Amino acid sequence: MLISRLRDPTQRSQELRLVLANLLQLVRENRQHPTRPVVIFLATLLATGGVGAGYFINKLISDWRDRRDSRPLYRRSSSTILKNGARQFFIPYKNRQKRVVVQPTDPDVYERDRYKFKNFAKNIKNERESEQIFSSKFLNQLMIIWKILVPKLNDSNTVLLVAQFFFLILRTWLSLLVAKLDGQIVKDIIGGKFKKFMRDLVYWFLMAVPSSYTNSAIKYLVKKLASNFRTNMTRYIHDMYLDDRMVYYKIMFNDQSIKDIDNFITTDVNRFTSALASLFSNIGKPMMDLVFFAVYLRDNLGTAGISGIFINYFATAWLLKRFTPPFGQMSKAKSALEGEYYNDHLNLINNGEEIAFYNGTDLEKIKINGIYDKMMNHVFKINRVKVNYNFLEDYLLKYTWSALGYLYVSIPIFITSLQDDVKSGTEERNMRQFIVNKRLMLSMADAGSRLMYSIKDVSKLTGYTDRVFTLLSVLHQVHAIEFKYGDPADHNTIRGTVQYHYNGLRFEKINVIIPGAQGRDGVKLINELNFQLRNHESILILGMNGCGKTAIERVMAGLWPLYDGLLSKPNDDDVIYLPQRPYFSEGTLRDQIIYPMSHGEMINKGITDWDLVKILKEVKLEYLLDRESGLDYLDSIQTWKDVLSGGEKQRVQFARILLKNPKFVVLDEATNAISSDIEAYLFDMLKQKNFAFITLSHRPLLIKYHDYLLEIQDDGNWSFETLGTDAAIISIDKEIKEIEMKLKHVNDLEKRKKNLELLLDGYDVEDEELRDEKLLEDKVEEVSSEEFTEESSIASSVTPVEPAKQEPKTKPKKSKSKSSLFRSKSSKAA
Repeated sequence: MLISRLRDPTQRSQELRLVLANLLQLVRENRQHPTRPVVIFLATLLATGGVGAGYFINKLISDWRDRRDSRPLYRRSSSTILKNGARQFFIPYKNRQKRVVVQPTDPDVYERDRYKFKNFAKNIKNERESEQIFSSKFLNQLMIIWKILVPKLNDSNTVLLVAQFFFLILRTWLSLLVAKLDGQIVKDIIGGKFKKFMRDLVYWFLMAVPSSYTNSAIKYLVKKLASNFRTNMTRYIHDMYLDDRMVYYKIMFNDQSIKDIDNFITTDVNRFTSALASLFSNIGKPMMDLVFFAVYLRDNLGTAGISGIFINYFATAWLLKRFTPPFGQMSKAKSALEGEYYNDHLNLINNGEEIAFYNGTDLEKIKINGIYDKMMNHVFKINRVKVNYNFLEDYLLKYTWSALGYLYVSIPIFITSLQDDVKSGTEERNMRQFIVNKRLMLSMADAGSRLMYSIKDVSKLTGYTDRVFTLLSVLHQVHAIEFKYGDPADHNTIRGTVQYHYNGLRFEKINVIIPGAQGRDGVKLINELNFQLRNHESILILGMNGCGKTAIERVMAGLWPLYDGLLSKPNDDDVIYLPQRPYFSEGTLRDQIIYPMSHGEMINKGITDWDLVKILKEVKLEYLLDRESGLDYLDSIQTWKDVLSGGEKQRVQFARILLKNPKFVVLDEATNAISSDIEAYLFDMLKQKNFAFITLSHRPLLIKYHDYLLEIQDDGNWSFETLGTDAAIISIDKEIKEIEMKLKHVNDLEKRKKNLELLLDGYDVEDEELRDEKLLEDKVEEVSSEEFTEESSIASSVTPVEPAKQEPKTKPKKSKSKSSLFRSKSSKAA
């Protein structure tokens, strides 16, 4: 009935009718066939077409709704934080926006996972690593990481894995149908059956559609799965590495601190996820091919033939495993060397100016060439090891397996040819069966070879897994609340107490200790520090370089542990810390002023660009806007750490203070690059705005801007004084007297200068006295900044010696030149 309805006088209808008639006839002929290739083919074709049609119809409906609504695109904050901690993004696309919500990781997940990593370290500590391909260590590490990649059963990655599994089975089944169709086409050619040949050729082109789509879908799913794996892993790492516990800073104090952590996070995570996602396709597809093709070939080759094939597989696997080099360890070492080489170049870029000033190009070149040579030697070693392995691999997989495949395929044909009752058409059937078996054997050989090749991929994956697992283990150690800063002691040695939301700042019996493996027994910078600062007050912490001023700031900010004592401080949002080196991120000038606030947060808080202009005027930086085009300069993107001078960068930090408007400000050498008049203006501004500020400096000239003085000595002792009191005045008078005592030596040095001039005019002294004079000359040059000891006997020790010829003492030209030169240096120093 279907064919009668399609009758049409046109040529196109006749061709369509002929094709449908052949399809229906072929279906009838294959009803009793156990594999039903045509039915499977039609079902695959219809399913593929149905999926494509459904997607196309859904796309048409979506586009029609967009055109009907005609919603204008409006700009909103690109990223905001919801009440539950989730982050939402508004992504513009064409004439609409898509809202994407990224849910935060549950903090309990990190605590639960931390014990998994901790228990794994305990269990593996005394165990020897297995020599199997899939070692227990590798599998245990992979299972722990797997919970991060696929956190729940109904995760999107589970859907991708199921879809990949479906397409892998579909591709195997399509390969079986193509092998049968290939044999049928050869049979048609040998039998001279043109019509059947044309029919089967049409089937061939039709079969190419789902086969090509399946291959493309598998490649897409592999890349999508790798991208999702990397996203989940990166978010998991970032949530620990970049949270309020400042793991990115504290990780340097861990006893198992990893080198080049940036290379771990960026490169190794990418390699690990890509290798893991490809592993499902590289191992899953060959294993399915082996199972499907083995079942089909068993009917043709018999149990003995298929057993011989699998014996060959196991023998090959044993041989390859026996001679497989440790590719995992090699890949791990190569990744470490590449990271070190990358960091050396990055260090050269970031510190190019300093290196140029020191003229350290030659040394940096030696270092970079050294690590490059080390890396290339390792690569050469890997390539040299691969030569013998690749030889054995190709010999077994390409040539030995092909020869054995021909042997197994020929068995049914030779058995049939030995039979006495050979019927007509046997040769055609034998040829068809040979082509089918050969193609399936080649497919099995290809599947087996890919399984053998995957041994090397698994070995590399083992190295990547170990590096990623090490990264996660270290992050969990540092992220823990009871992190001990590298102290190996079983008990917690950090016993200090931090009190938040305090209306002021208070240090009580706090020992400032450098964190490290010694714990409380480490280097103590300050002994039992005690002082208190109320709102709207200021204190200058004065001391020489290295005495521990910045260490106080680190303890306040929580970067260093509080081993003992009590620290009472305001909420973290009410304190701003200005480090010695101003930090400038990549972005606009606006981004530098509002840091650490984002542009979206600035808009949400109602801060406008005109507010930023007013702040720039308050810190005397309004002239920056005149460099380009006024207010548009805020949108200028430049490398600001190089564009701005040292004083300008420090004034931008003061702009951040005015924008945030905190209660307490900590200034660590924050004005040492600013001129004295601007410096006085900025400190007066802080006082007028009632900021409570703490200044860390080595310059006593800043005393006049503060209410209190905390002076730290080199031995760790300290003294606290209230400025303006009698005790403070007496202390300052004492310092003035010490300076005057140092200046008393100037007269003695002037006399010594005259004696040295006589020495240059021709007097002779002993070698020991010459050394004393040279020492005195160096001290003359440093008199303005160095503290001198008394020089009482050096001047009298010089006795003139008359020359051989009794001539008047006249100064030769050369002596005059030397004397004049020394006189100018001495006068300048004095």
